[in-house]
Amino acid sequence: MLSVYKILAFILSPFWKVYFYLRCLWGKDRIESVRNHFGVATIKRPAGKLIWIHAASIGESTAALTYVNHVKKQFPELNILLTTITVTSADILSAKITKIRGCHHQFAVADNPIWTEKFLNYWNPSAAFFLESEIWPNIIDSIYKRKIPLFLLNARLSTKSFGRWKLFEKFFRTTLEKFTCILAQSEIDEKKYRFFSPENTKRIDNLKYANDPLPCNNDLFNAFQNICKNKRIFVAASTHEKEEEIILEAHKKLKLKFNLITVIIPRHLTRVKKVCEILENHNVKFSLRSENHFSSDAEVFCVDTFGEVGTFFRLADICFVGGSLVPIGGHNIYEPAALGKPVLHGPFMDSALEVADMLQRKQIAFEVKNADEIYATCSELLLDSEKLEKISKLALDVTKNKSLEQIDDAVPLQKILESSA
Repeated sequence: MLSVYKILAFILSPFWKVYFYLRCLWGKDRIESVRNHFGVATIKRPAGKLIWIHAASIGESTAALTYVNHVKKQFPELNILLTTITVTSADILSAKITKIRGCHHQFAVADNPIWTEKFLNYWNPSAAFFLESEIWPNIIDSIYKRKIPLFLLNARLSTKSFGRWKLFEKFFRTTLEKFTCILAQSEIDEKKYRFFSPENTKRIDNLKYANDPLPCNNDLFNAFQNICKNKRIFVAASTHEKEEEIILEAHKKLKLKFNLITVIIPRHLTRVKKVCEILENHNVKFSLRSENHFSSDAEVFCVDTFGEVGTFFRLADICFVGGSLVPIGGHNIYEPAALGKPVLHGPFMDSALEVADMLQRKQIAFEVKNADEIYATCSELLLDSEKLEKISKLALDVTKNKSLEQIDDAVPLQKILESSA
C-alpha cells in the first residue's frame, strides 16, 4: 500500500506544484512557503544538534510553543526547527519565536519522497515531533528508515478520520507503528490510536492545558474598556462561514434586552471582507479594529488584526468559540475558560470532545445549536451576576497550568540527544 502511495505522490508532483503556486494567488501561500513545501530551505541550518517540531495551524502551533519553551529551559543550546502549514500560523509565530534563541521557522515540506529526503538531508534532526493528527506516510517512513526517534504529541483522531482509517487499517497500522511513541490527549483518542498501534500508544494530559494564557495588549484593553463603559461585551472568536449570520441573529435579540457590544473575530482574516458584507446586509453599524477607531454608534466590532484574541477574551462577559456551529470540529474553548470566562460552543466539537465534556460538566462551557439558544444562554448569564462571578472563579481554578512531566517521562530527550550523531 505504501508503494502505491509513493507512486501516486510521484505522479501527482507536477499537479502539486501548480496547486501550491495557485495558493499564492489566493493568499494562502507565499513563494517562500512554496519553496519550503518542495523541501528547499530558505534559512541556514544552525550548527549543532536540532530537533524538528511540526504543527499544522494556529491551535497546534500554540501547543507546540509551550513544548518548545519547556525544552529550551532544559536544553538552552539545542536548536529547534518549528514547521507549520498555514500562512496565518506563520505570521502569528514569527514574532514569538524571535524571542526564543535557537528556534527557527519554516513551512512544512509536502509528503513527497523526493522533497522529504531533501528536507531531512538538510536539517538532519536528532528527533521529530508531530502535533495532534499530522500523519504523513512518506515523511514518517523516511524518518523511520533513518532511525530518527519520532513522537506524536497531543495526539487526537476525529471520529470521521477514525472511520476512514479503518477502511485502510493495515496501511495506517503500519504507518503508526513507526512512531517511537504516540501520546494521546484524551481517553477517547487513546482508544482510537490503540486500535491501530497498541504497543506505542500512551495517554497524557492535553498539552493545551499547560499553555500560558493568551497575551494581552494593555493599551487596547484600556482603550476598549473605556469605550464600552456600562456595556456588556459578547466575543465571538474563530468564526467560520455561516456562523457570523447566526451570531448576528442572536446579537439583534440580545441588543433589545442589553446595552451590548458584540466583537466578531473571524478564524481566517481573508474572510474579513465577506464578514463586513454580512454586517452591511444586516444593517448593523460596525467598526474595524485596523481603523483604530470605534464609532460611538457602532454595535459590532470586527477584529481584522492578528494576535489580539486574548485581549478581547479578557474584555468579554461571555465568549463564543467558532468552528462548532458548522461541521469544522470546533476550536480551542480552553483558552477563554483559562481567562475565567464562560464559553459557548456549537455541537460540532470533534476536535476537542474531552475538553468540551469536562468544561460542560463543570458548567463553564455551554452547548448552543442556533441563535435562539445563544440568546437564551447569554440572557440567563448576563441577568445573573453572581452566577457569572462563580463561573469565573471556577474556570480559573479548573484551568490552572498543568505540568509537562508526563511528556518528559515518555520522551527521554536527554538520551536521544546523547545517542544522536
